[in-house]
Amino acid sequence: MKFNEPINRNALLLAFVSFLIGSCLLLTYIIYPRGFFITTGYTYLIIAFAINSAMLVALLINAFYKYKNYKENLLTISLFLLNIPICLGYLSFII
Repeated sequence: MKFNEPINRNALLLAFVSFLIGSCLLLTYIIYPRGFFITTGYTYLIIAFAINSAMLVALLINAFYKYKNYKENLLTISLFLLNIPICLGYLSFII
């Protein structure tokens, strides 16, 4: 997909990397169910939440100011927000 806005490309890269790290942590916990991996996962969750929240705010500001690319901006925000139900699913699996 070609992006006109670099922030959209960076946001999707961040979402993909966050998904990969979270999936690797979950898989590691499933294979080796130790308390250390739960602590690591929750710590990652807090850090990822802060970083992804900041990126979401930046995406919303970008969508507001660069409204000519609204389709690209809305698609990026929608794909970026897909990590939320995935994260909740992972949490419900662990708890």
